[in-house]
Amino acid sequence: MGSPAPGLAEQARAILVASGKGGVGKSNLSLNLAIAARALGRRVLLLDADVGLGNAEILAGVSASRHLADVLAGRCRLEEAVVPGPGGVDLLAGGHGLAELPPVDGLRWRHVLGQLAGRGWDLVVIDGGAGVGGAVRPQLLAARELLVVTTPEPTALADAYAVIKLVAARGGGAVPRLWVAVNQVQRPAEGETAFARLAGVCRRFLGVEPQLLGLVPLDPQVRVAVRRQVPLLLAAPQSPAARAVDAMARRLLDCPPPATGGLLAYLARLWPGRAARTG
Repeated sequence: MGSPAPGLAEQARAILVASGKGGVGKSNLSLNLAIAARALGRRVLLLDADVGLGNAEILAGVSASRHLADVLAGRCRLEEAVVPGPGGVDLLAGGHGLAELPPVDGLRWRHVLGQLAGRGWDLVVIDGGAGVGGAVRPQLLAARELLVVTTPEPTALADAYAVIKLVAARGGGAVPRLWVAVNQVQRPAEGETAFARLAGVCRRFLGVEPQLLGLVPLDPQVRVAVRRQVPLLLAAPQSPAARAVDAMARRLLDCPPPATGGLLAYLARLWPGRAARTG
């Protein structure tokens, strides 16, 4: 099959959710952000790109017989691996505890996204792996819109800075739109101070200006929802953390996507000079 129609593919806004380290709530935020966007009328796919270590399937309380690893290895087509998720979100699970993992280089990742383009989603939330190396690196370098999740802890902020430093090294117009979410904050002032510190060093040493997407309070309902394997926005929609995620989704969707923020542009950056294929 040939390339998807540019109009359809470019309408599919792609945002990569990343973190410099594990344990900051990235996957949980990705899931609930996707559900919040769906509740606002968008057609949403949550793509768990942490192959072999993905948590979206567990957090969502669903069981997928096929995973992103199967698509990457050519064992099935994308539509065979996408399953209905909670809150009306579609889910492409990354797989967890898999004994055999395919290589996840830029070429294979581009092939998967080529199958995604033109499938009718308005928003693709890509839950990337933590860190800046291995399979995560090509995802980060291709992103045109990036949400970096951190906590107020100094180590988490330092690792978030490492993620931003990697993508900022591309320079010029290649630097993606940078959003930051500060998770697990005990009070607003703590989160605001943490963001100001991170934004300040990014401005001074990298010449980039991240934007604050939102602060998510430390909320006991989050842990309860995780244990129940029910997304927070469905388990406790009026909880402080759920309301914060809903506000983040509204802010994200109220902001027009980057001019080259669709899936085809993402594909071109993963493998420059080659046309996207959807077969």
